[in-house]
Amino acid sequence: MKIRRKVLLLVFLAVCGLASLLQAVSLANTHYQQTAQSSGQSTLSLVAEAVDQAVGRFKPISGLIAGEPVFRQLLQQDTRAGIVPFTNEKLRQIAISVGASEVYVMDRTGQAIATSNYRDRESFLRRNFSHHPYFARSIAGQSAFFHALDATSGERGFFFSTPILDGIEVIGVLAVRIDLGALEQDWMGTGHEILIADNNGIVFLSSREMYRFRALAPLTEPRRIQIAETRQFPTGRVVPINLSADVIGPQTVQVTMGDPSSNGKRYLASSMPLTLAGWHAIVLTPTGPVQAQVARTVAFGALTVMVLLMTGLVLAQRRANILQRITIEQEQRVMLEEKVQERTADLDSANASLRDEVAERRNAEEKLRKSQKELIQAGKLAALGQMSAAISHEINQPLTAIKSYADNASEFLMRARIEDADENIRSISKMSDRIADISRHLRTFARQPGDTLAPFNVSETIAEMIKLVGPQLRAHAAHINFDPSPEDVWAIGGKLRLQQVLVNIVNNALEAMQDVPTPVIDIRTMRDGDRVSISLRDHGPGLPSETMDRIFDAFYTTKEAGTGMGLGMSISHNIISDFGGELTAQNHPQGGAIFTVVLVGDDATKKQGMDG
Repeated sequence: MKIRRKVLLLVFLAVCGLASLLQAVSLANTHYQQTAQSSGQSTLSLVAEAVDQAVGRFKPISGLIAGEPVFRQLLQQDTRAGIVPFTNEKLRQIAISVGASEVYVMDRTGQAIATSNYRDRESFLRRNFSHHPYFARSIAGQSAFFHALDATSGERGFFFSTPILDGIEVIGVLAVRIDLGALEQDWMGTGHEILIADNNGIVFLSSREMYRFRALAPLTEPRRIQIAETRQFPTGRVVPINLSADVIGPQTVQVTMGDPSSNGKRYLASSMPLTLAGWHAIVLTPTGPVQAQVARTVAFGALTVMVLLMTGLVLAQRRANILQRITIEQEQRVMLEEKVQERTADLDSANASLRDEVAERRNAEEKLRKSQKELIQAGKLAALGQMSAAISHEINQPLTAIKSYADNASEFLMRARIEDADENIRSISKMSDRIADISRHLRTFARQPGDTLAPFNVSETIAEMIKLVGPQLRAHAAHINFDPSPEDVWAIGGKLRLQQVLVNIVNNALEAMQDVPTPVIDIRTMRDGDRVSISLRDHGPGLPSETMDRIFDAFYTTKEAGTGMGLGMSISHNIISDFGGELTAQNHPQGGAIFTVVLVGDDATKKQGMDG
């Protein structure tokens, strides 16, 4: 019975593994086919763009240079002999400047009478091109384009021609030939077969020489006769490429090149029309690498299935071992009572370990409290860091004024204008007092507070805080509305730590009102029995609903990464809690957020604030 169960389990695992393997093969084949198709499409776009740019660049050149007066003079029989050398050199310089292979001028009979390659052994001079269609069209007064294989040089080229006019009379033709062979060099090594086919389906450019002048489909007899008459291509070379399907179309198709029965090469074919009428760029992506990748995936899948089967066997064996172990444990249950004492001793040892752990946790809590104090101080220094730019600007203004007053005072003394110099010196003293006042507030705020809670004047503490953030308010063009209570309001807590909380809330309010034209913060104090409340309201967008429940959580922040750690409000909440108070946040019905600090009040009316 057990053997039968194991056999059934193995069969089940094998079936599951085979199904998973087949699914993996299907997914892998689809994925790699799509990857190869995407690669072919990208290459196709680059190839088409390169050919279109090259043709578009040279298309207007023949028309631009045909209007040169020297060409009209050249075509006048009585002055031709003396101007030919000059024209040849001019054409050579033009060909170099525009990057053309040849630029040449033909008379009405089609004979080249001046050419840029006059120095070459196979010069176009005195050659007749009347058999080319572009000459016939241009001598009839039209610009023309033609592509052909030059029978003499054996080089392919694109020909752009335009008529040379004397008034309205066509007296000759100017032609420009370009060679796009450099593009083919860039196509080699891409892993794709690249073909550029003309309007007759003949491959004119290709990443491989073997495909040049091959036809995508058999040529008709009239077309063969036309090619022979215009001497466009050697008709003997124009033979079809044996393709299993039409490769020109909007969709990527699978084709076989060669005889399918003899394992012809398989490709994914993509095509795109070019700006030249009837021309197409074609990219053939071999499927061999795709099949190789699928085969590797199949091998990996098979290995995975084997591993899973082995794992299943191991798990089955382990289950059998567990059942056997349970049986043994049931038989040895009597022996467990003898081990109770041993386990009791272990428990005693564990209790001792727990006592040690409790002591360690107490030490850790003490370190945590110390770290919390240091974190509060770090929060204050961080707030100072945020205000540093505005404070620097605030100090630089009086420093600049002091420099100006000092220079003026020196000048007044030299001119014996004692009263004016004295007035400048008094102004320097006022500016120095202003800088000292800023520095005093910063030193007081940055000082490490003590732990003792004591009564302090709430209105006075808020006023000092406003002075402290004054530079930052001016930097943001912001204003704080605060009307102190006519009677002194006293509370129990730490003055400096409360200022840290208020500074943090003000900084957050300024950040929330970055897009508000006139930022305003309203501060109000109120005494209610033995409680003193301080409310700070901004006029920004308010707090999002999802933020309300987590705003005082440590490391929770709505700021962008790198602009805050999310500790400011958590620290502020802990500080107020240490005072026996409460810090809450809510949105104002008319817009903006309200933060309320509630502290324990003090009945004293005349006390000197002490920092806790």
